[in-house]
Amino acid sequence: MTESLYGQEVFFKVGNYNSNVFEAIKETKDYISNNDCPFLSIDISGLNVIDALKVCVLASTFHFAKYCTGRIKWFVKDRQIKDQIELLKLDNVEIEIKQTKRNYADFGEIPLRNLRLCH
Repeated sequence: MTESLYGQEVFFKVGNYNSNVFEAIKETKDYISNNDCPFLSIDISGLNVIDALKVCVLASTFHFAKYCTGRIKWFVKDRQIKDQIELLKLDNVEIEIKQTKRNYADFGEIPLRNLRLCH
C-alpha cells in the first residue's frame, strides 16, 4: 500500500493471500475503517474472476457506507473481469484494465543495433 504525494488518493495492491481472499477483504476493510481514504485505488489484477468479484463487492460496499461520495478505482487484469464488475452497477466504482509493460517484441519489430568490436 502506498499513499500519494498529496495525501488525496491511496493505492492498495491485493495479492494472492495463499488462496484465502477473505484475508485481503479484512485487510482492505480495516484500512478503510482506520484511515481517511475517500478516494482509493486498488489493484486486484493478481486475482481470478471469482476472487476479484468478492473483493470488489465487499470492499466497495464497505467504502460506500463510510464515504457515500467517495470513489474506488479498481485495476483488473482483463476485459472479462471488468465486464463482470460493471454488471453489478456499483455507484462508487471505476474499473480500469491494468496495462502490461510493453516492449519491441510485442509489436513484431526488433530495433536494429549497430555493434562495433573494440580492439
